Amino acid sequence: MSDPVGVSGPGRAGRGPEPPGRSRGTRAQVLAGRADGDVVTTYGWRAHLVAGAVLVLAYTVLPAGLGADAVYQLVAVSAAVAILVGVRRHRPTHRHPWLLLAGGQLLWAAGDGLWNWYADVAHTDPYPSGADVAYLAAYPVLGAGLFALVRLRQRTLDAGAVIESLVVTVGLSLLSWVGLAGPVFGDPDSGLLVKAVGVAYPLGDILLVGLLVRLVTTPGARTPAFRLLTAGALLLPAADSLFLVQESVGSASLAHVADALWLGSYLLFGAAALHPSMAVLASPGGEASKGFSRLRLPALAAAALVAPGVLAVELALGVPVHGGAVVTSTVSLILLVSARMHLALRWIAQAATQREELRRDLERSGSTDPLTDLANRSGVQLLLDDALERGRRHRVPVGLLVLDVDRFGDVNDAWGHRAGDEVLRGVAQQLRRVVRTDDTVGRLGSDEFVVVVADAGSEQDLRTLAGRLTQLSVAVSGPADGTLRITASVGAVVDGGAEAGLDGAEFLRRAALAASRAKGAGGARVEVFDADLLAEVRAQADVEAAVRHGLGAGEFSLHYQPVVDLASGRTASFEALLRWHRPGHGPVPPDAFIPVAERSSLVCEVGRWVLDEAARQLALWNAGAGPCGRVRVAVNVSGRHLAEPSVVQDVVDALARWGVPASDLGVEVTETVLLDERAVAGAVVQLRALGVRLSIDDFGTGYTSISQLRHLTADTLKIDRSFVAASAGGGRELLGLIVRAAHAVGLEVVAEGVEEQAQLDLLRELGCDAAQGWLFARAVPAAAVRLDGPALTGPAITSPALTGPAITDPAITGPAPALAVAALAAPGAAGPRDEPELSRPA
Repeated sequence: MSDPVGVSGPGRAGRGPEPPGRSRGTRAQVLAGRADGDVVTTYGWRAHLVAGAVLVLAYTVLPAGLGADAVYQLVAVSAAVAILVGVRRHRPTHRHPWLLLAGGQLLWAAGDGLWNWYADVAHTDPYPSGADVAYLAAYPVLGAGLFALVRLRQRTLDAGAVIESLVVTVGLSLLSWVGLAGPVFGDPDSGLLVKAVGVAYPLGDILLVGLLVRLVTTPGARTPAFRLLTAGALLLPAADSLFLVQESVGSASLAHVADALWLGSYLLFGAAALHPSMAVLASPGGEASKGFSRLRLPALAAAALVAPGVLAVELALGVPVHGGAVVTSTVSLILLVSARMHLALRWIAQAATQREELRRDLERSGSTDPLTDLANRSGVQLLLDDALERGRRHRVPVGLLVLDVDRFGDVNDAWGHRAGDEVLRGVAQQLRRVVRTDDTVGRLGSDEFVVVVADAGSEQDLRTLAGRLTQLSVAVSGPADGTLRITASVGAVVDGGAEAGLDGAEFLRRAALAASRAKGAGGARVEVFDADLLAEVRAQADVEAAVRHGLGAGEFSLHYQPVVDLASGRTASFEALLRWHRPGHGPVPPDAFIPVAERSSLVCEVGRWVLDEAARQLALWNAGAGPCGRVRVAVNVSGRHLAEPSVVQDVVDALARWGVPASDLGVEVTETVLLDERAVAGAVVQLRALGVRLSIDDFGTGYTSISQLRHLTADTLKIDRSFVAASAGGGRELLGLIVRAAHAVGLEVVAEGVEEQAQLDLLRELGCDAAQGWLFARAVPAAAVRLDGPALTGPAITSPALTGPAITDPAITGPAPALAVAALAAPGAAGPRDEPELSRPA
């Protein structure tokens, strides 16, 4: 007759009179050291593990009997107590899973108590007995606790993960049947009750392991409490398996190890409950199920191979084959794997559908403007290419209109961007109503719209349509409540005649150029791209390419014109003027190439070259300045360059490359550029912080009132030559007013374009600080500037070249001066005797 101890629940059947070290087992749940009423702190779970380890060690060295059983019982009870203490201390949102785990642990502790009473007091064989009732009742209670954790951690039902758990469970069930339940159930010497109890324990283990697999595969935080709980649950089947082995071979050492594993599982369960992270263990996972992973695929493969593996081992060892169990397990695994593959294929199909829908959404969003729901630039390009192809195939002229809303920035500035968005939506609606159904309306970006005219008819027809688009009425709510009259500049181009064969990109570019010309002419008008504009564009492209080449080929140079201090007669500064000697063309005036450069970032390249060249010349002059003192250079910077984020770094790089202090360099900008605070305010502040002096150039040619002078951040004000030339009559009073107003706000005043002695006398009388013009000298190359020559004297100074460091008249004499040099100046309203300057946008 087989020993009933070997077939009872592992750890439950070895509690009668047995040799020392015989496995006593108790399947428990969590213990955390000693739950003896001590105050649990943040580190209580560690103290629990340490204290529990001491008890486990004491149990292993004590002889079998009441002492060892008392220690075992203490660990079992303290596990349930630790769980209850953890629930009270950490107050998890969902308490019932932990209470179920504590209930299962109490049932195991009760089973241990009954078993000890049968073995140590009644001295009867406790298997099967009432103790087994308590042990077996613990399995569904513990299983309910794990199942509750699974349900709380998952957001939605994951059928795939459920099937994977069943695959693992079926594989383990086969192993359990072959190694544990099968021998018990097939033993002819065992009674029905012994068989029933012997099979129930392995089934309970399989239940817990299956739920543990499901818990591990459920998304959620892998907190310390989660790891402690899963580790404790894994020790249970490990201890059961080891107990089976020791029952077969009769090894006392293996029995000690099995008991230590069971007690270790208690400790880990208790530590999990005492750890603060247990409060969030039941929280739903933030991520979705990861599906197949590097870890899950091998685990599923191993579980699916259990059945053929068991059959192979039995055949190799020549032991009886559990054919029925192997077949049942194999069929179950095939069905489960097929179901998992079906879900995977369905998921793949759904993912493909979602990707296709996402692709279509991206295509729609990628070609549609979200504000106006019109085609965006990329969408317009596709529609335009298609319209051109169809038009040429059917020999129908295709027209294109580019519409640029005039003064749209004023709407944003006055009423905010929300009103601006309403204007753009209103313009889109107006365009839809005006154009024909076959035409396409799009938005290129910002305040630019486009209309693709499928059948443009004649150029006059297209011009008529474009004319209707220059005047629009848009309803706006909010601060700008009411109807706004919106004007627009429209550029038009027709695919036909000389324009035949153009691709969509070139077609769009030409229409945009025509719109730009319309806007430059004042707006609210139509310009059609024609042969003249084409020639102009090509000429501009040629000039732009030549300028870019000339910068690197040494075709550009700087000439310097003095600025004279009227109080001392000394040269106060030089204005460096840009000159271009183009091979094959000769000298090219700045107003022939600077406006071209202004239309692109090329003007920034020109500006960087001038900064570098002026700094280089400064370094040379200051190296040999001697008694004349240091030379200072101010550089005129175009508005476009000043608005670039790199402008300050460009200045710093030029100064650092040639070792020039910032105080030796100044910059000149027009008044209108300074008033555009949004674009240049940051650069102006940074440049002045470096020590660079700032001058307001051509004052009076813009829209600045004298009252605005106090708001302009600058050191010097340069009066435009038109005020100096018109100094007779009322011009004298106006000139004096400007000088006094500038001095009132702390600005130094320089008069430009001084050509006559009478103008010089008047400026001195009005208190002007300095002046420049042909009366003193023309602009000359740096080589003609002598820093050590004699002072110039005479009734009027009209020398075409500067030959000395000092410039005087009969009333102004003095020693050799300290020099300063000013850089890029702008062309514009210069008279025939003015030096042309580097232009800057108004």
